Amino acid sequence: MPKKKYDPLWELVDEKVALQGVEPDADATCPYCHVTVHLGLQASAGEYVECGLCGGVSEVTKEDGNILLQPAEAIPSGQ
Repeated sequence: MPKKKYDPLWELVDEKVALQGVEPDADATCPYCHVTVHLGLQASAGEYVECGLCGGVSEVTKEDGNILLQPAEAIPSGQ
């Protein structure tokens, strides 16, 4: 059985409220097609991710504590 991330009582009224002590997963918007890309808690600045919808490659950046995706200028070799 998967571990619950949201409070089941709030889910009854279609609200997603994280359980106490559970940090929310990191999500960001694809700069190409503007869908939400799930990055997980392990996302760190400088990583490259691929959008599951459009296939665009973006670089993970952090600004003012927020995780953002920026279009990749050049993909380093080996990526």
